[in-house]
Amino acid sequence: MRPHFLSLLTLLGGVSSAYATICLTRLLVKRLTTPLRSPKAENLTRRATTTTTNTTSYVLSNDFDITATPTTREFTWEVATATASPDGFEREVYTINGQFPGPLIEANTGDTIRVTVTNSMDKGQTIHWHGMFQASTPFMDGVPGISQCPIPAGSSFTYEFVVNDQWGTYWYHSHYSVTMADGITGPIVIHSPDEALVRGTDYDEDRVVFVTDWMHDESQTIVDALLSADGYKGSFNPPQGDSTLINGIGNFSLSDTIPSPAEIQVPVDSTVRLRFINIASCTMIRMSIDNHDLEVIEADGTDIYGPTLHEVAIAPAERYSVLINTTQGAEGDAFWIRATSAVFCGLTNDQVGKAILRYTDSSGNLTTSEPTSSAWSDLATSTDECTPLDVAYTLTPRQAQTAASTALSTQVLSSQVGAFVDVNNVSFAGFAFNNTMYQNQIYNPLLSVVHNGDTINSSLIPSITFKDNGAANIILNNLDTVIDHPYHLHGNAFQILARGSGTMSADGVDALTLSLDNPLRKDIVWIERSSWALIRITSDNPGVWPLHCHIDWHLAVGKMAAVVVQPDAIRAMDLPSSWSDVSDILRKLTIHKLT
Repeated sequence: MRPHFLSLLTLLGGVSSAYATICLTRLLVKRLTTPLRSPKAENLTRRATTTTTNTTSYVLSNDFDITATPTTREFTWEVATATASPDGFEREVYTINGQFPGPLIEANTGDTIRVTVTNSMDKGQTIHWHGMFQASTPFMDGVPGISQCPIPAGSSFTYEFVVNDQWGTYWYHSHYSVTMADGITGPIVIHSPDEALVRGTDYDEDRVVFVTDWMHDESQTIVDALLSADGYKGSFNPPQGDSTLINGIGNFSLSDTIPSPAEIQVPVDSTVRLRFINIASCTMIRMSIDNHDLEVIEADGTDIYGPTLHEVAIAPAERYSVLINTTQGAEGDAFWIRATSAVFCGLTNDQVGKAILRYTDSSGNLTTSEPTSSAWSDLATSTDECTPLDVAYTLTPRQAQTAASTALSTQVLSSQVGAFVDVNNVSFAGFAFNNTMYQNQIYNPLLSVVHNGDTINSSLIPSITFKDNGAANIILNNLDTVIDHPYHLHGNAFQILARGSGTMSADGVDALTLSLDNPLRKDIVWIERSSWALIRITSDNPGVWPLHCHIDWHLAVGKMAAVVVQPDAIRAMDLPSSWSDVSDILRKLTIHKLT
């Protein structure tokens, strides 16, 4: 008999709705008596099928004051369902204020971001702020079972955190089950006078390019199939998208109603910053623009000196900013933006999603014809290897930070796919760290467990701990022989000190030649199959921080670990009132279950 996959809902928060509702009773800002439906659903359907969804909102204003006194940027969101046809194929999607994908958050370093989320869906939700350090606010990280309980259907919760000591390109997404794949996503852009490249001096315009794989089946349908004996469409491998969306718009060739491509309008004879964000559930995506070189200037919030390329390979959850010069034609000319996708490369069915880069007419009049431009002749093909950009090229931070020569501690997390046995001697197939598949304790968030002085259950949760403040090494071994993985660490930007093939142990670090002189800093590290990476954090941000693969379908079946930083500081932390009575909540749950 084939081993059963752990239920995605068990892992990421979709089971025990009663547990979740009771657990979150004290988290609510407002409790609604009945779930709401989005009044904008009909408008969304029209917009998604006939216009360039959110293209306008992803144009960053030249009037945004990056030197303004720190302020509170406040947003009110309703998360709901709607029917839309983003690539010509109609299906149910998840929206924020009727938008698909969600609205842009733009702020400055030092600002407070406050977002009140009303959950009008029929399932729980949380929002994770990808790349935000959450210094002193680990309880706002938005991960069910680690930093909070889910927001129950019909309820509201307010996220509030200060953005300190960081800038660049980030994003937000649901961290509940895999509903991120159904549309709960959006970009975050943080500005600072300390940025190496400044709009108005180094570039003239600023745009977000939000790209993803897109499935015609809802994520839960896919997960249920992957958990079945037959798999999804006869396979247990992560599925490739049916199409590719750029800023919420795609083109499915078999549909009768094909929306117009997303259009990014830029002035001629200018330097434009494009912020590429890969929000895909599974797919590595290569971005290119016909006739335009791409100068890479940012990686995951770090200003860098990078190469000038014809295409940029981006793993799921990675962000790369590039500069382009709009000198390849006249006003009104247009060029194809190409997003070429492959799950693991080496496939023969690479898809090419397209959007339009159009030079604007100074009179305000625009042509509407599609481009006739051709792709660069040297673009990679499906038979070419997928190579991380920081492996293929040298990416050097513009603001230098030398790594410490030694670390206080080195911990190892080895990830693999296989069959594993739980505490009840039940065999499961899935992914694991250190031979343990992550099993979410959604009703008892790990931050609360540590705060109460309790121990994380090592049979359910793979975890590592850094007790003191200082340099800390994490060795990530990708033991899978055929699969590359993008690993994301919450609450930290890490330095990539070394890479190699095979495996690495803590004892082997002393023999390594480490890149200590201004190493690259990121929050995603793409590790190729049968390879390892040594990353370095400064363990100065107390919290319980998830470290996981950012391929949704892998995360769904166990590929997550917890990194506990300064447990003593967590125990001394003043948590919100929502955490004041977890023990009593659990006691009531136990009594309820027994009766």
